[in-house]
Amino acid sequence: MTKQEAKQQIAKLIEKYQRLVDTRKVKSYNEAQTRNEFIEPLFEFLGWDMRNLENPNEVTTEETVSKGRVDLAFRLNHIPVMFLEAKALKVDLDEWKWAEQAINYSWNKSVTWAILSDFEGIKVFNAEIPPKSLSQNLFFELKWHEYLDRFDQLWLLSKESFEEKKLAEQAEKWGKLTKRKQVGEKLFEDLTTWRALLTKDFKKNNSNIDDDALDEGVQKVLDRLIFIRTAEDRKIEQNILLSLVREWETAGKKHNIFKRLNDGFRWFDDHYNSKLFASHALENWKADDKVFETIIKGLYQTADGYRYDFSAISTDVLGGIYEQYLGYVQEKAQKDDKKKSKRKSQGIYYTPRYIVEYLIEQTLGEVLKKAKAKDIPNIKILDPACGSGSFLITAYDKMLEAKTKLDKQTGLFDRFEILKNNIYGVDLDEQAIEIAQLNLLLRVLSQRTKLPTLSHNIRIGNSLVEGETEKLQEVFGDKWREQKAFNWKDDFPEVFKNEGFDVIIGNPPYVNLANIKDSSFREWLKKEFKTAKNKSDLYSFFTEKAISLLKPKGKMGFIFSNSWLGTDSFSKFREFLINETKVLKLVKLPPGVFNDATVTTILIFIEKSKAAKKHQIVLEELKDQKFVKLPYKLSYERIFNTPNFGFSFSPEIKLRAKTILLGDIASFSLGIKTSNDERFIFDERKDENSYKILRGKDVSRYSYGWGGKWIWYKPDLIIEKVGGRPRKIENFLTKKIIIKDVAENVHATLDKSNYLNNDTLNVIYELKKYSFEFILAILNSRFIAKWFKTNFQAGLHIKINQLQQIPIPEASEKEQAEIAKLAELMLNLQKEAHEMTGNTDKHARLKTEIEKLDEKIDRAIYKLYDLTDEEIATIEKTEAK
Repeated sequence: MTKQEAKQQIAKLIEKYQRLVDTRKVKSYNEAQTRNEFIEPLFEFLGWDMRNLENPNEVTTEETVSKGRVDLAFRLNHIPVMFLEAKALKVDLDEWKWAEQAINYSWNKSVTWAILSDFEGIKVFNAEIPPKSLSQNLFFELKWHEYLDRFDQLWLLSKESFEEKKLAEQAEKWGKLTKRKQVGEKLFEDLTTWRALLTKDFKKNNSNIDDDALDEGVQKVLDRLIFIRTAEDRKIEQNILLSLVREWETAGKKHNIFKRLNDGFRWFDDHYNSKLFASHALENWKADDKVFETIIKGLYQTADGYRYDFSAISTDVLGGIYEQYLGYVQEKAQKDDKKKSKRKSQGIYYTPRYIVEYLIEQTLGEVLKKAKAKDIPNIKILDPACGSGSFLITAYDKMLEAKTKLDKQTGLFDRFEILKNNIYGVDLDEQAIEIAQLNLLLRVLSQRTKLPTLSHNIRIGNSLVEGETEKLQEVFGDKWREQKAFNWKDDFPEVFKNEGFDVIIGNPPYVNLANIKDSSFREWLKKEFKTAKNKSDLYSFFTEKAISLLKPKGKMGFIFSNSWLGTDSFSKFREFLINETKVLKLVKLPPGVFNDATVTTILIFIEKSKAAKKHQIVLEELKDQKFVKLPYKLSYERIFNTPNFGFSFSPEIKLRAKTILLGDIASFSLGIKTSNDERFIFDERKDENSYKILRGKDVSRYSYGWGGKWIWYKPDLIIEKVGGRPRKIENFLTKKIIIKDVAENVHATLDKSNYLNNDTLNVIYELKKYSFEFILAILNSRFIAKWFKTNFQAGLHIKINQLQQIPIPEASEKEQAEIAKLAELMLNLQKEAHEMTGNTDKHARLKTEIEKLDEKIDRAIYKLYDLTDEEIATIEKTEAK
């Protein structure tokens, strides 16, 4: 429906409402009638799929919450973008309580826009603005008789406008986009503050508590308080915590809050039977009332006036908060001083909800498509690095959805059975396991009842270490228990009676093997995992372990760094994948998906089976929170024919021309590594052993400029320092091609002046059959830039073993000479440009001349490689100079 057609339909809706006004029937319409006859049709004309006919769950009814009811959630790509609170025609929308209800709910759901409407009027609120007054949160409002005259404004609520971010753009223009902290960020800050308060207070009042016990006790208190607040806001329990503080205030602040709170913990243990409230030594600790007054009041309302509603904060958002929260521990109890904890050093990051949902859909969803009702209890799902349980919560939701669909109805017992029978998690962090158990229990908490104990299937352990005691003692010595070895078949016997897990999911740690400080653990990984090599990563070991734990045809979906796609350190990992698994799909994620991570990540989906050589991997990329399938696939055949089994997201460019590897015709050298530049690198010539030196920063395509540095070349002294590598000086004192070690593409130039080079440059000092100028042109070409990215996907380092695999086309002496002549001309032009100062007309003309010559060289090289017009177009589109 076009915008004009929508306007015509809304005009008819207004006419219908006018008739109600004329006949004075407006006040007789209740909320359901208003919503069904006016509000839902209005938003359907605004382009939303109100009946979810084409887009499942685009518009859904929200559950009743503690502060009232927010009726509808509007989604784009499964992500909520707006909440609508529908009211009866007889309701006065100007009452602040309705706005407060809608705004609070939206904020607790981390959604910006809250809409209040009875059709007679529409109020649009920005829930991210601090709640000082209604006028600040109110973005705009419309009355029914203004819908047509101000239709462009009404259209801001259309699906089309949300897709184009028009509402946010308009809000920014009007200065109505000022943001406060989102609920996750705010609750994370508060939890961290409360943790510091509790730690300091318990330490002060209980001198005999060691740090580990203190850390555990503080965590348990906060977990219990979160559980109780959730039970309150879900209307399962009365306002227990706030009542406790008010009773203390009424009694003149005489009795001890913490003692009364511990009595409450005993009551919760009796009625909910969860390990969370089991008797614990912390209940005998002493604490100051003021600290608990601050924390308990803070659990109801933030300092800037927004109320926490734990029934509206979804468990996956809470999981994300806890995932961040686990990343911080107290360095000293007396100081409010945070430091990054082991979870940061283990490279673990919170995964956005929509990505988790997609990963679950592509793994568990595929298994459930073939499942019958009798199969549901036997489907086993594992996250081997489960953290706070975000992936497991989504897997639980998917299992419940499937069971409800197959059984037509489900009760509380069914929910408990899914948790106990289907969901498994392991993590090295004890606090993470407690939080994962808490989050899963919160997911099923809907009434006062005894909850299941999850200590069997949500377990503490090191997913990568297992074995008999003797073996562990041999490797780890007296510290073998600290490894928390996890023997999968012993700890989950029911799973391996049926050959293993059906689905394994997660976001395993990203930690380079070389950065693991525990030398015994590092050696264990090298010995136990066939994918271990040089600077491989923990995530490759988690993948190898996951495949071993899957049953035949089982599905795995992981998120991890893309560093494995092409680098040499992961050649064994890639070989393992194509020889022992069927990689079903790869999804490229854009930068910024993980707010706190700088690594570029991908999703990988694997089936435990052998793939035929003709098998093709589906390739996708995430764009604007949409998963978009690429128009080509990656074949196993192509991977087998790629150096070191390289994977790539680039379309294949076939080499039809006859070629020879650069490594077969060229002699290479690494640059000089002093390992002590202060001793060997100077700004002036020291003596007859001093030589001018070029570094990577001095070199670009077809050009270099000496940076004024000298190297005092004393090989016998250089090797005294660990890591010092003087190389052979004769390989530098000659005509040579020098290539930057760090660059997005191959950047090479020709040196005829006998410079020495440091270790940020690689050198070709000898060639057979080909001239230096010809090879230089090949290396700097767009074709090689494309070839290099296709075959060595990850990282910016250009290594010799990669350069050696570059295919050089066979060329006649005449063809070589023509291209070599062009390369010589390019070297001269680049030198002239490098020496020229100022942004003059002459400089501009020279730049144009260089660009034209570059294109001419590329065209000649395309011809040598026998590329098609389509392949050339792909290269020209994606490879800039």
